Amino acid sequence: MKKADACSAVFLILLLNMAQAQGVAGLDGLVGRLEHPLWTARRDAALAIGSSGPAATDAISALTRTLDDVDVQVRRAAVQALADVGAGSEAALPGLVHALNDSDWVVRRRAALSFEDMPAGDAVASIRELLASESTDVRTSAALALSGLAPASIDALPELISALAANDWQLRAAAAHALGALGPDGQEALPALARALRDRDWGVAEQVVEALSLIGEPALPVLVDALSDNSLAVRWGAVRALGRIGADAETAVPAIAGLLDDEAIQARWAAARSLWAIGPAAAGATPELVAALDDPDWVVRWSAARALGATAAEPHIGATVKALGTALEDRDSRVCEAAAFALERIGAAAIDALPALSRAATGVAVSSEEDSDAPACQVIDVGPVAEELLMQSGWTVRWAAVRALGVVGRGESEALAPLSLAMLDEHWQVRGVAALAIGQFENRATPPAVAAIAAVLSDERAAVRKAATIALGEIGPTARTALVALRRVAEDEDEAVRDAAVVAIANVSGNRQGE
Repeated sequence: MKKADACSAVFLILLLNMAQAQGVAGLDGLVGRLEHPLWTARRDAALAIGSSGPAATDAISALTRTLDDVDVQVRRAAVQALADVGAGSEAALPGLVHALNDSDWVVRRRAALSFEDMPAGDAVASIRELLASESTDVRTSAALALSGLAPASIDALPELISALAANDWQLRAAAAHALGALGPDGQEALPALARALRDRDWGVAEQVVEALSLIGEPALPVLVDALSDNSLAVRWGAVRALGRIGADAETAVPAIAGLLDDEAIQARWAAARSLWAIGPAAAGATPELVAALDDPDWVVRWSAARALGATAAEPHIGATVKALGTALEDRDSRVCEAAAFALERIGAAAIDALPALSRAATGVAVSSEEDSDAPACQVIDVGPVAEELLMQSGWTVRWAAVRALGVVGRGESEALAPLSLAMLDEHWQVRGVAALAIGQFENRATPPAVAAIAAVLSDERAAVRKAATIALGEIGPTARTALVALRRVAEDEDEAVRDAAVVAIANVSGNRQGE
């Protein structure tokens, strides 16, 4: 730290201490220093006042005057202090509006971002006038400020719509942001926003997508029309906006599902992601999502699998579970993993996938005869480091399948054998989650399953030993045969394992803790 900066920091601390100790008198002293000959003293005084927050509202007038200081650093400190001190106060609005005209972009931006949660007062009318400024920077700051004043900013709707066609991309983006802040009240801007989906600047297009999603249900007709546009950028933006709208976009589901057959991978991927976001309301797209599991691109298949897990609902659950069971043997490990996560999300209703999950959990999944040259769940297109560290043996698929098996097969005796076998897995993450999954069976755990858990109480990994200990505690008195091993674990070198053992021993002995 430079000597000048260190001195300034010390001085600021002293000022803060003085303000706290002297109360109103201290605040008056800080206000007086806003006119000190040294710019550093003026800046530090503004910062000290700002740190007091709304308790320093008596300084609002002085801070407003300081916004005309000749030094930009002082003005930056003053506008931030005014925002902090004047939060929720109409008294601060004139100064903040004035700061939107500042020649410094930091001052303008700090002012623009301070209007959120502020009372609108007369600010909207004043800021609306700034949208006609000759300065593009000022107009941009004004549009950004109006975002924080919604819904009162609806009075500036005509100017904001016009700003969507401005030459400056930052102004267009700020206008789109302000229109989105209006939510459904901004639906008058829908035609202009639909045209803006074609904006040549990505930053603007993203703000337009967000604005359309915030307007919500009123935007559905415009967005559905955009799904058939010749421009990929328009289709891609529209389908993502529909996904962000969520369940309220249910009427658009058929049109979104149709995009799963688009020629562009970006559109197909985005369509699957949007159906995933819409959730059970998109269950009607199950046939199209099932078909997408055969897409040539793994990212589409991955997204379709996750979407099927999120949209699963009657009367489509049977078809969904069957398709996901098949996807557990996809040629790409990432898709296999996604299918397991989807089945886990569906839960007990996915019981028909138990055999497929059992195979995936133990690593004995087989490929179809017609595709025998392409083994299932292989690591594809992954960098060498990631492959070596994470996925070389496909353990993440087994881990995900074991998790799903514990949820889908909870209480089902046929799930115990594959879960017990999974505790012999070479990767500790698989062993640990398998033990916890068996623990969920509680007193329904079989003696072989209890023995399999007890065997990993001596695992080299503390996390596995802890998981096994917790699992035996959940099983309770049915795991009495493991008491000797649990007492040894009570002297484990790892504190977390020892603590878990104390609880487990009590539960297995019939003195369940917490009851």
